[in-house]
Amino acid sequence: MGRRLLASLVATTLGFAASAALAADFNSDAQGWTIPAGNGIQTWQPTGGNGAGWVQIEDTDGNTDILFTAPAAWSGNWSGYLGGTISFDAKTVNNASVDWAGFGEVRISGPGGSVILDLAPGAPDGQWRHYSATLTSAAGWGPSLGSVLANVTSVTINGEFHAGPGEVVGFDNIQVTAVPEPPEAALLLGGLGLLALLRRRRWGRSTGRGC
Repeated sequence: MGRRLLASLVATTLGFAASAALAADFNSDAQGWTIPAGNGIQTWQPTGGNGAGWVQIEDTDGNTDILFTAPAAWSGNWSGYLGGTISFDAKTVNNASVDWAGFGEVRISGPGGSVILDLAPGAPDGQWRHYSATLTSAAGWGPSLGSVLANVTSVTINGEFHAGPGEVVGFDNIQVTAVPEPPEAALLLGGLGLLALLRRRRWGRSTGRGC
């Protein structure tokens, strides 16, 4: 019984973990993230990221921003992420002038409209930097955040840091994380407590010290 309960708890925990985050670490490929046609040259790099693999984008179009775009699998109801966190790692790869303010802007769009927040207000400096923001209206997304998250159809991160073509930018470790739900936490704690009790009773029987 204890083993079956343990297996059930593990499965439940993994299920919670799977529903608690969207993540792209780029350790094996670009994981469906792309840039619009004509926006630049995108290549996957197996080493040198903020961990392992990463995605490099070279700007070949000086008229539009570099928009790193999430795959369709990231679309859907994000209501469970309200109050959570969105984050990514990025760096400038070459020495093009940092003279464009769009770098680090995240746009989340859907039938409910679009919300935009600059997660990297400081100038990038050629090092891997981690950028994050909470998914709350107070963080600067605006009052329509909840309606947009109810049906997300597009997510983009702006990598443009130079006014014109020529810059090269890297992205890694994009993640959207939810706030753990109290009922889930209570269920896990309760289950672990029950498992501990069962083990204690089994130990008591084996030693003749029943409880």
